[in-house]
This record gives sequence, structure tokens and C-alpha cells, in this order.
Amino acid sequence: MKSFVAAVVLCVLCVSVIGGVVLDDVERSPVKIPINHISPVTETAQNQSRSEEEENRLSTYGYLAFPGQFPYHAEVLIKPKSLSYLHSCAGSLITLKYVLTTAACLYRWVNENDIEYAFVTLGSLFNGDTQWEQRINFTDDGIHTHPLYSKPNYEFNNIATIHLDCPATLNRFVQPIRLPRLTDMRTYEMMEGTASGAKFIGGLKYLRNQVMSNEDCQRDILPVFIITAQHICTNSLIGGVFCNREFGSSLTVEDQNGRVLIGFADYLFLCDSNYPTRHVRVSYFRDWIQMNSDYIFDL
Repeated sequence: MKSFVAAVVLCVLCVSVIGGVVLDDVERSPVKIPINHISPVTETAQNQSRSEEEENRLSTYGYLAFPGQFPYHAEVLIKPKSLSYLHSCAGSLITLKYVLTTAACLYRWVNENDIEYAFVTLGSLFNGDTQWEQRINFTDDGIHTHPLYSKPNYEFNNIATIHLDCPATLNRFVQPIRLPRLTDMRTYEMMEGTASGAKFIGGLKYLRNQVMSNEDCQRDILPVFIITAQHICTNSLIGGVFCNREFGSSLTVEDQNGRVLIGFADYLFLCDSNYPTRHVRVSYFRDWIQMNSDYIFDL
């Protein structure tokens, strides 16, 4: 891909970090953001959102994250040549140089050679604050999508890695996430999963849902969607329906060694629906991740 000016600038600076005073932890209780706090939206969108919330009491905008709570969360932003705006999705920083996300986020633009420039944003997605922000460029040469993710099998192998032009700078707000070790054969069923959301509506949000068995997920999800060993689901009836989650956003659980990334959002429903959320199961793709990043799995 033809290099672009932003890449040159960021390769010189490597990362852009703005210092400042550390913010106090924000209120961690569930929040229902009033519609008039959502900006910009049209009156039609406001009425639709009100209608959805009135119809579905499980819908929520989630909990408001505090600074440094999700230091691995990455916003992936692509400026296609064919569009006047940025295409965005979420991902997780797994090493200083690699972000893990969905193939769906990247496949079209790479396949059509339609990337004008692209970057990830790390460390600033809490409360809309940018004081610790790092923006790091990447090119289409740094994108690795699963070779079996293509028509007509978009339901499967929805995984990709991004090699960053420059390594991330570690601090309280930017840290890689741990992946399931090679000997970890858990299904994570009945465990509490923490799912990150998006940076919209006042800051990064998250939600806690119970991890379901694949059998229960297949029963409850729309029949046109197939649940296989490469998927993992969370139960919307236990934890609520997240209205502002992004594709590629993380699903983690806590164990004796801390937080571990077990999935990332693969298929989402509107917040007026109570269907399970389907995620890509990270442990299913350990071999592929190891071959397409510099992540070293623990035994």
C-alpha cells in the first residue's frame, strides 16, 4: 500500500502521548444515559431509542469505566478511499505490537485495496478523555485476516491481527491483555464475563453477562445463526442487553491470575432484542494467533 503522510509522522514520533493529571475514579454504578446526552443524534433517532428502551427493560448503556480499567481496549479506525468518514470497530492489545480483532472489521477494505490510512487509539477511551491517548498507525501490509474468512463462510473464522507500525508505550492506561494458556481447556460456562463497549455516550462502557453453553446459545439465538466450537456466547437475560457494543469488543473473565481475554464480539443484535451475544472464542484460534502475531502462549 502506498504510504501516507500520517504514517510518516507517527513513525517519527512513534506514538503520541499527552500527559496530564490522573483523573479520580468515576462512579461505577450502572448508568442509564438520558437521550438528550447523546450527541449528535436526530429527533428520529431519539424517538427510536426511547421506544426501544420502553419496549425492552433489559436494554442498558452499561457501566461507566474508570481510568485504566480496560488498558488493553483499542479503537480501530480506517479511512477508506471510497468514504468521507472513518470506519471503526474495537480490538484488544495483546502485545506491544499487535491488536486482535474481527476479520469483518478489516476484510472488505483490505480485499478491495481501499485503505487511505488507518490507526488504532489506545489509552484514552474513558469518559471521552484524551490526556493519555496513544495513536499508532498501521497499513494493509500489517493486517492478517484468517484465510478461511471469505464468502460464503462469513459466519466462521472471523478473526484478524493488526501489526502496528510502532510499539505501544506501556503505562497505567495501556497494557496488553492475557490470552488463555495452551493447557486451558475451560469452556467458561456460568462464569461472569465482562464485555467492553464503545467510546460513545460519555466514555467507554462495559457490561457483565453470564457465559452460556454453546448448546443453550444455539437454542436461544435466531435459528439462522450457527454456534460452533469457535464461538462463545453471553446471556443477555443475565446482565442486560448492551446497546452500544462494537464488533471486536472484548469479553474477559477473572481467574486466580487476573483477567483473561476469552472472546470478542462477533455478532450483535439491536438493544430491543434479548438474544445472546455471539463472540469469537479465543482459545479455538490459539495456533493461528501464535502464527500471526508475536504473542507467546503460556503452557
